[in-house]
Amino acid sequence: MEPAQTQLARALPPLNLNFGTANPSIHSDRVSLAYMQQWHSFVRDAFDLFRQTPITHEVAFHDEDELYTVGNELGLTGRFIRNLCDPVMKALKPLPDMSSMRFADIQAICHASDVVPDVSLGLVNSERTSDNVYLVGELKTSWTVPEAYMRLNQPNTSYHLEPLITDSVPDELLGQLANQMRMASLQYGFISTYNSTVFVKRTADTCFLLSQPIKYNALQPSLRQLFAGFCLMALSEPRYHESPSFPATSLRGAPRVRISNRLRGHDDPSPPPAATGTEAITSTSVILDNGSTAPIIVNCCQQISTPSVDDKAVWLASMNNSPVILKCWRPKLDQLFDSEAGVYERIWQKQPPGTNLFARWIAMGRIICSSVFPVGYAIVLQYRDGARLSDIWHTLNELERAYVKTQCLNGINALRQVAVRIDDAGMHNILYSRSSRTVTLLDFETAVEVEPNTLIPTIHEMGAIFGPNAMLGHEHGG
Repeated sequence: MEPAQTQLARALPPLNLNFGTANPSIHSDRVSLAYMQQWHSFVRDAFDLFRQTPITHEVAFHDEDELYTVGNELGLTGRFIRNLCDPVMKALKPLPDMSSMRFADIQAICHASDVVPDVSLGLVNSERTSDNVYLVGELKTSWTVPEAYMRLNQPNTSYHLEPLITDSVPDELLGQLANQMRMASLQYGFISTYNSTVFVKRTADTCFLLSQPIKYNALQPSLRQLFAGFCLMALSEPRYHESPSFPATSLRGAPRVRISNRLRGHDDPSPPPAATGTEAITSTSVILDNGSTAPIIVNCCQQISTPSVDDKAVWLASMNNSPVILKCWRPKLDQLFDSEAGVYERIWQKQPPGTNLFARWIAMGRIICSSVFPVGYAIVLQYRDGARLSDIWHTLNELERAYVKTQCLNGINALRQVAVRIDDAGMHNILYSRSSRTVTLLDFETAVEVEPNTLIPTIHEMGAIFGPNAMLGHEHGG
């Protein structure tokens, strides 16, 4: 046994890391940076509340040795719970009204829908309602979300906060922090990579206060002490209720990229280029209405995306006896289709320098008949050979790496020419063929409009792809 105060005063142990997942689970919507402010008094507020709390009991000694090697977000969550949540809860549990309070899976506290936070603090009892939730948190791996992306007032990197502190579209993926807080009308939440933790407080409909990132090895005060104080804040005043007339969509700030005609309802979209010819209808056909007189027939050959995810899918397919890529979205994800289609429409209509780095847009439209993907929207793209850069980067020599970086920079400059920024850029969204030296930029579901008179430096994407030193030898302009 040891005093709880002694245990909380210690730093968290460092993790054993063997980088596995190559991309963070970042989502397509956001809270604008305009609605984020620095929580300058966080350390003082949390530590003062912690020191005022009579924690005088002893707890079981916590083994600070780390024998587990982390390679993904699931493993990270386990270590976060073991080394931070458990010691804090052992210290707080003997306090008044804390006997049923726990860190827990959200399903142990309330009936959750699609919005599932990684960590929740709440009242565990027989009645599972959102009123029992006091605090939610979102975890990301430190190698996919560097600390620089978690800081405000950093012109080259702060825009990465927008999809982290986001109001996520309702899809099959994990919701993000603002949506989780709104789900239970919460005032407090946090984002952590274990190595760094940002604490969030909502003080108005359009104001989120963010602490500076607190490192895992912080002392005097330690992360455990600050986390305990933060939990006490949430327990004393957990709720934030939005104004009845507040439109949540206003949190998003800069609009998403949209196709000029959204191909919904009874719209009459302009057909994209090269949408001609016919294909025999088979059991694997997807038939599209793109506004032309004859429907477009695409035959699926091989599913490329994960089969267990059924709200969107990617296939290697055939159209007019030529290989193509078919991307499909269910109606509830039509905003993702909208953004992706909008980027290809802008690129291929304006054709700025660097257009050759994007797959050619062949067709897009509403799915009117298919047994493999019965309803939704689809885009047909030119097939481009290559492997994901995240899979082969370690095999490339310095000349190849420099070439790929230059090509990616050209592609990002092309996106700026059509007023687009990308918030989930990464090696996982780039193809490279070593034999043909072809680089292809992919996946624009999170594309955001660059508003007039706004400069987004190219390091926004280049840093996410290649690291903070990506622009050495290049200009940072957008």
